[in-house]
Amino acid sequence: MKTTILYLIVISFLFQSCYTYRAIDLKGTSLEVGKNYKIGQDMKFVKSKLQVVNDSTITIKVRNTQQEISISNIKEFKEQKYSTLKTVGFVLGIGLVTVGVVGAIAMSDFGFGDGFTLAQN
Repeated sequence: MKTTILYLIVISFLFQSCYTYRAIDLKGTSLEVGKNYKIGQDMKFVKSKLQVVNDSTITIKVRNTQQEISISNIKEFKEQKYSTLKTVGFVLGIGLVTVGVVGAIAMSDFGFGDGFTLAQN
């Protein structure tokens, strides 16, 4: 049971990212060419890099393929931001899991040798 919980914790840390996405308003924010954005269209989000911005369309790069999207078709626009808090939490979490695993291995007896015994007086 303990190993199952430990595996779930390790897997959850591995799927974390040091980046977060913040929703932005297209009308009030100027878009920067070369930045990463998450674009929502018809219940589907695409992570992309912005290439060209026009009045009515944007051109994005998704997996080495350029696509042109009409701004009127975009339902939600999210900007990628670096998250210091998530990065620090990730590093501390990995360190804590590592210490826990090493401690559990050091404290357990796998049947190798005589094991650790205390001298009795």
